[in-house]
Amino acid sequence: MNFENINYNDFEINAPYPKVTTKEIDKKIIPDLIDSYSGAKGELTASTQYIYQSFIVKPNENYNGLSRLLEKISIKEMQHLEILSQVLISQGINPKYCKYIDNNLNICANWSTNNVKYLTDVKEFIKYNIILEKGAITEYTNIVKNATNENIIEIINRIIQDEESHLKIFNKILEIIDKN
Repeated sequence: MNFENINYNDFEINAPYPKVTTKEIDKKIIPDLIDSYSGAKGELTASTQYIYQSFIVKPNENYNGLSRLLEKISIKEMQHLEILSQVLISQGINPKYCKYIDNNLNICANWSTNNVKYLTDVKEFIKYNIILEKGAITEYTNIVKNATNENIIEIINRIIQDEESHLKIFNKILEIIDKN
């Protein structure tokens, strides 16, 4: 199978990310932002998941180009991680790699490598990635629905565009796998 015909740049959104300028956001969306940052299926997990997968396929000549695509998507997820960290910092929140489990943001469950699904079957992990991306889009859409701060809405809408792009790429990859 050859994935070199899938050009990441054909799917990339060329719009810049809005600068984090906000001073105060709706307190009710902070837990969701933290979960999107470093929850079990958040940006930290996605970036780690995709880079792991790129390592799995890299030595296999049957998957030419797939490792590169996964690396590029992983890097984009890391950019989302950085943006969300800046949003959290703007709110006086330490952007730890954890999910806070109390309302005062004092107690947190540390992020774990157990959040990564160590699937080695390429079709299975691409199908799982599609589920992750759909979940991220849903989570971010819910944040936008509950937010009133325009800066946060712009930032999250821009991230949603990337997640939709990743979903298209993973669907294209699955299409190629299914044809072979």
